[in-house]
Amino acid sequence: MTSGTSTCDRKTCCSHDCGCTHDHAEEDLKKTIIRLLVSGFFVFIAVLTEYTIISVADVQIPAALAALALTAYPIIKEAILGISRKEWNVCELAALALVAAVLIGEFTAAAEIALILTIGELVEDYLFTRTKKDLNMMLQAAPTTASLILNEKIHEIPVEDIKAGDQLMIHPGERIPVDGYIVTGHSDVDESFRTGESLPISKKPGEAVYSGSMNLDGALVISASNPATQSSYAKVVELVREAGLRRPPSHPMIDRFAGYYTPVILIIAGMITLATGDITRGITVLIVSCPCALLLATPSAVLAAIGPAAKRGILIKSGKFLEVCKQITIFVFDKTGTLTSGEMKVTSVIPEKGHTEEELLTIAASAERSSPHPIAKSIREEARKRGIQITQVGTARHIPGKGIEDSWNGIPILVGSREFLEEHSVLLPLEAQSNLEPMHGNETEVLVSKNGDYIGKISISDTLHIDTREAFTSLNQIGEYKYAMFTGDNTNVARSIAAELHIPDSMTFSGLLPQDKETYIARLQEQGEVVCFIGDGTNDGPALVRADLGVGIGSRANTLALESSGVILMEKGLSALPLFIRLGRKTSQTIAQNIGLALFLNLFLIGIAAGGAITPVMGAIGHQLATIVVLINSIRLSCSLPA
Repeated sequence: MTSGTSTCDRKTCCSHDCGCTHDHAEEDLKKTIIRLLVSGFFVFIAVLTEYTIISVADVQIPAALAALALTAYPIIKEAILGISRKEWNVCELAALALVAAVLIGEFTAAAEIALILTIGELVEDYLFTRTKKDLNMMLQAAPTTASLILNEKIHEIPVEDIKAGDQLMIHPGERIPVDGYIVTGHSDVDESFRTGESLPISKKPGEAVYSGSMNLDGALVISASNPATQSSYAKVVELVREAGLRRPPSHPMIDRFAGYYTPVILIIAGMITLATGDITRGITVLIVSCPCALLLATPSAVLAAIGPAAKRGILIKSGKFLEVCKQITIFVFDKTGTLTSGEMKVTSVIPEKGHTEEELLTIAASAERSSPHPIAKSIREEARKRGIQITQVGTARHIPGKGIEDSWNGIPILVGSREFLEEHSVLLPLEAQSNLEPMHGNETEVLVSKNGDYIGKISISDTLHIDTREAFTSLNQIGEYKYAMFTGDNTNVARSIAAELHIPDSMTFSGLLPQDKETYIARLQEQGEVVCFIGDGTNDGPALVRADLGVGIGSRANTLALESSGVILMEKGLSALPLFIRLGRKTSQTIAQNIGLALFLNLFLIGIAAGGAITPVMGAIGHQLATIVVLINSIRLSCSLPA
């Protein structure tokens, strides 16, 4: 689609509907049902008279022609349009079979062809429309207006007019329109859209809130972090529209097959007619050979999978990402924010003799009072939990990558790394040396000195998400996969986290820049690996694009990660990854079943039609029953997903 121009693509097989992104699928579905019911009645009458089940004079041909008038026009029109575009494929083959049946007086057969083609169209439209409905459920959470607080008055404005720093009133029962943080008010907030958690989360001033969340019971005043158009939710809405309003393509093999199939069938039908002198037999071959079932094998399965997946918080941008699941040999995970929470927490406070935990935390939190660093935030949060008052005395001086110089009641203090304290000639007592070693490899140590004396340390670590181990256990139940981990963190931290998940050191890559991650993905692919990379941050973007399958954790991912991912796990986070892999493998299995069924039935019908064992009417019924079998098999896929 280009600016101001709508481009409509033909549907997969023999139908009139365009498959474009403007929203008329439901209307077309209703019209198709009406045409189908009325046409079906007339075909029923024609078939009964054809086989003398009822004997009403001069009913058969009028009934068949009435059915054709309702259903044949879209098929013929589509074929003419295809020929005008210099396209010659199976849609034209179906139209030719229909016209040929009419020319030899097989009106009932022609009516059956048109009727059951319409049934196939109806089932495909049903799958497509249901998929759009499932996906649009995600879009309904987006509010359209917001209550802006300006000059102590509330003004109703469009969401797209919100700017960073705007203060907004969020009443109970309203959805939060933008990402931001609470200025005043307390409330329970339903964040199930982001987290998949059914229990609401209690929110208070200073805490973050996210667009799409529901404010439940208390009035809130929030400050917008950025415009609504830049929120993660807005990006998800855009991705949903892109994924849900387009019909999936057919399988590449099928596309290549279709180019040769039509001329071969025409030659076969012509040879049979010449050899037998029976044009009816040749036309029957044409009727049974239209491979609509084969062409619908992939799109119908993909459509059947995408909608139910969306309802489970799995946004799939393209059907190709479902098919690659069966080929994956290795899962590569970003560490921070994907495997781990990305939120540092204080794990221990170890004061030196003569000092207390409260004193140590008070000094450290006061020195870190204005730092935005995650370590500083974790220290302040621990102090707050313990009811420790953070003072505002002294003038903190931040030394990037090292620590903070400050004063405490006029006494100089240092908070930072061991190297930082040693640079300032702080002596570390020998008896304290054992305490200075991290208890775990993923711990970060913050040392504190007061007036040149070491007074203790605070240990901080990033912990695994609660769903990480569950995801690994489930993946191991699916198949024998390899695992790797990428991180920009140091080697000790990386190996400590990897060890918890039984990822070998040889597959643990630390100290990586974004371009390094992409390079390592490329190396794995050169070694024959089919790579699924899972990430959530800006630095994961190149790797997500490079991988055979890029999976973003939607509840944690930023905008770039969402853009770069082929699949987004919106609700349950990493625990939804095994469900997607199972769905992808099941979709590939269903596609293979569909192709096998379609080929078998088509070849069987061509054989018996060439032998003269069936009439054009019987051929029309048999061929289109094959199409319906394939579509029903795809519908079965959507019913097989666990809740």
